Amino acid sequence: MSVLAAVDGEQAPDGVVRVAADIATQYGDELVVAHVMLPETYEERNSGRNATEFGLTTAGETGYGPVGSESSYSVDEAQRDAKGVARDVTEETLDDVPETVTHVGRVGEPVTEVLDLAEEHQPRYLVIGGRRRTPVGKAVFGSSTQSFLLNASLPVVTVLPEEDRNPNRDA
Repeated sequence: MSVLAAVDGEQAPDGVVRVAADIATQYGDELVVAHVMLPETYEERNSGRNATEFGLTTAGETGYGPVGSESSYSVDEAQRDAKGVARDVTEETLDDVPETVTHVGRVGEPVTEVLDLAEEHQPRYLVIGGRRRTPVGKAVFGSSTQSFLLNASLPVVTVLPEEDRNPNRDA
């Protein structure tokens, strides 16, 4: 079996990878770390714009590869870059990266792509990141976390960022 960790690439180290690695170690399972490039990001990259023009450098300087203005950006290249983000986040998070880790990159809507990966890999758990939102924020902006919880056919572990876990934080 495996444990699937879905990372957004916005933070490294990432608590999602740390928790997923701990669970995988406990069960002796493979760790699968996935990152999904958004369709609009792919389209902007395919148009030849530089990643820094629209803020794609992730935490720890992890980011998508360079784009040349003279060539198109294929889906295969985008998936390779997304896989690289998953790998970089894993390496920046774990002191000892397990030998049984697989990195996956996809292009598309994160909830759909991660749930498809869950169907393919049949993991024991899906580990995702979350953030606190007000009920109005959820209604206006939607919630990927909520979509995972409602649509996943496996147990979902949600990891909140450090600042959301501190009940005495300044609002």
